[in-house]
Amino acid sequence: MKILLLEWKSYCVPDIIEAFSEAGHDVTTRTCQEMTERNNPKFEQILHKELEQHHYDIVFTFNFFPIVSQSCTHEKVLYISWVYDNPLVTLYSCTVINPYNRIFLFDYHTYEYFHTQGITTVFYLPLCANTNRLCKESVNTVVPHDISFVGSLYTEPKQRLYDKLSKIDNYSKGYLDALTMIQAHIDGDFFLEKALTDSLLSAMQKVCPVTPNRDGAETPAYIYAQYFLGRRATAIARTDILNQLSKNNDVVVYTHENCHDILPNAIYGGKIDYYDTMPSVFHNSKINLNITLKTIQTGIPLRAWDILGCGGFLLSNFQQELCEYFIPGEDFIYYESIDDATEKAAYFLTHENERKEIAHNAFEKIAASHTFHHRVQTMFDLL
Repeated sequence: MKILLLEWKSYCVPDIIEAFSEAGHDVTTRTCQEMTERNNPKFEQILHKELEQHHYDIVFTFNFFPIVSQSCTHEKVLYISWVYDNPLVTLYSCTVINPYNRIFLFDYHTYEYFHTQGITTVFYLPLCANTNRLCKESVNTVVPHDISFVGSLYTEPKQRLYDKLSKIDNYSKGYLDALTMIQAHIDGDFFLEKALTDSLLSAMQKVCPVTPNRDGAETPAYIYAQYFLGRRATAIARTDILNQLSKNNDVVVYTHENCHDILPNAIYGGKIDYYDTMPSVFHNSKINLNITLKTIQTGIPLRAWDILGCGGFLLSNFQQELCEYFIPGEDFIYYESIDDATEKAAYFLTHENERKEIAHNAFEKIAASHTFHHRVQTMFDLL
């Protein structure tokens, strides 16, 4: 088939191109940041012209974009999107029901929600890893550390949406602080949206009003819970466990901004490149932490696949689908609390053979069943 791949600085583009090509498909790539906008007539004209002139069978993107869906529906071209972010507010666009959509969701809980709402354009497809690429890039380019964490701490200014609620009344502020603190230390259930009462929503709207998109069905409760409170809970969870682990261990944190003020005992590793450096970090660290964004309710985040896909040892919070695709204690280790994470980290730092065997087990399973080649095959089988 003839595939037009539209990319927007998304991860895994080389991996999916390789998988499409090896499956016999002809792939053309275009970079277009404009597709992230909900309305851009100029981009729509360009895309319409591209589709008319080249007669593509499929348009593909990572994540779902309403403006692409509209163009594909107009031109009667199949639009395949594979979502690896959660939350993703564009999934609540009215365009999600367009008949030419085939939307693959990595989080089963999210898939189940849309499926039970009668949305027939959504499918479940977990993420994966390109073990061949990750192995090639897992060379000794970084100094080995005992424990590594790669990712946002959600303490960067652009992530701190919760701060916009600082002028809310004292009662509501105390209530929201308590909710996010509890959510920070609970895995396996995201309850924040359900906990927002009408009075809380009214108080939040007074100090920081949010309005759903004109073409969207998302609610203010969804936006506040997923983007304001969920990020705050994740920030608490990540800083708490990293602070505890770094008291007595060599912990390096690779993140966007210097974290010394909030993680005084950790080593700031800086921001690293996803392709050039990150695989080496995972391969050469004794323990790699996955502390899942709280809004990812059941799915395996891309970061966990990346760790396992280059033979890294994974210590993760509990995630339902991790336990469905891999065996705890055999392929990875999960913790149930900060104290549990501390104890397990101490154990595996001193049991090298066991640690290496667990990492190797997971790598072999991914190479055998969970690569981009496997996912592309599943994708087209479902189509």
